[in-house]
Amino acid sequence: MSGFWIQVSPSGHVTGSVYASALAADTEAGAHRRFTPDRTSRATETATGVRHVRLERPQWQQQARPCLLGDCQHTP
Repeated sequence: MSGFWIQVSPSGHVTGSVYASALAADTEAGAHRRFTPDRTSRATETATGVRHVRLERPQWQQQARPCLLGDCQHTP
């Protein structure tokens, strides 16, 4: 299965991206573990509104790429 998982800050800024195929589990929890291995930090991120979203390439190009290249209007 193709696609990406992205990590999104509470402001909507994409702070990371990983191929879905690179995860042990192609799930939101699996993506969160990949971005943030420490369990306590994951709990803090969840509580503060950090999200993990699965995208296909066209969505990734539109939503994630600008942030990752520094071309978005979000506050990191």
